[in-house]
Amino acid sequence: MTNRELAKTLGISPAALSLIINHKPGVSDTTRAAVLAQLKEMGQEHLIKKAPTQPGRNICFIIYKRHGEILDLHPFFLLLMENIENHARTYGYSILLYTMDKRRPMEPQIAHISELDCQGAIIFATELQEEDMEIFQGLQIPLVALDNDFPRLTCNTISINNQMGTFQAVEHLVKNGHSRIGYLKGSMRISSFAERERGYADALSCFGLSFQPEDILEVHFTEEGSFRDLRLYLEQNPSASLPTAFVCDDDTIAVGAMRAFAEKGIRIPEDVSVIGFNDRPACEVTIPPLTSVNVSKHALAVEAVDELMRLMEGKERPAEETRSRKIRIGTRLAARESVQRTAKAAAYAQQ
Repeated sequence: MTNRELAKTLGISPAALSLIINHKPGVSDTTRAAVLAQLKEMGQEHLIKKAPTQPGRNICFIIYKRHGEILDLHPFFLLLMENIENHARTYGYSILLYTMDKRRPMEPQIAHISELDCQGAIIFATELQEEDMEIFQGLQIPLVALDNDFPRLTCNTISINNQMGTFQAVEHLVKNGHSRIGYLKGSMRISSFAERERGYADALSCFGLSFQPEDILEVHFTEEGSFRDLRLYLEQNPSASLPTAFVCDDDTIAVGAMRAFAEKGIRIPEDVSVIGFNDRPACEVTIPPLTSVNVSKHALAVEAVDELMRLMEGKERPAEETRSRKIRIGTRLAARESVQRTAKAAAYAQQ
């Protein structure tokens, strides 16, 4: 029986039959369901083409580890994960978590991402460097990098305004009367730490304070490492004149430093004030509670998902006019008891 004859038997036009068996629009749902049922009863279901599969509504959240020395110690991405997942759901998307490790062959890892049913990806790029971005160019899906700005690359990013954060830290110390402010930097350098150190130096200049290289001390990123390194420095330089305050790359370094100061009888904040960065939960339980630069995990997550949705929905200008977007999330200072208000503070307040 030809399709024309079959259509006549079913009481529909050949064109309607073609639309139904090829799953094309243009026929009511009631007629479509009835004809499909009749075709099966007549043993003609072989004429019905396989229905096209609908693409899944998934976003891939890629955790990129270059060396793991930052992410293995403090999986900051876990604090973002819930916010990313919840916001993606408002768009009707689910999150697939995928970890990449540069210490293993990269080609199979990239190939696996290509096989996943994802329409876009957010790359957690804390440890990712510029040259590492090349491996993602072959992915045929929109990408947004999170927690790294890549200022020289044409890619859309969401990152922390790190220089704002260390400026706020220095400003807080200046308002509390401190004029000699040191910096504790991690020996493991990532883009965020470099930006924070630049923000510290710029803030000193802004407030007319002198930059003294000897007031920048390098320690290991871990709490135990910063404790050990700073303790050794204090033992080897017992008569050294310390700044009255330190800004730190991260809370982890700050907590270790506080331990070292306490062991050597240096009181916080009476003798030395300390400010961390990231405002991790531990800041509220240190003795004394640690002042820190707060980063909104919710804002980072929402902006990353929104930017990826914009790319996925094609809300771009013509290709020759496109520009990458670099979005920075502002910070705020969470003031606690690790900063001492000095006698100079009253004079500053009167200015």
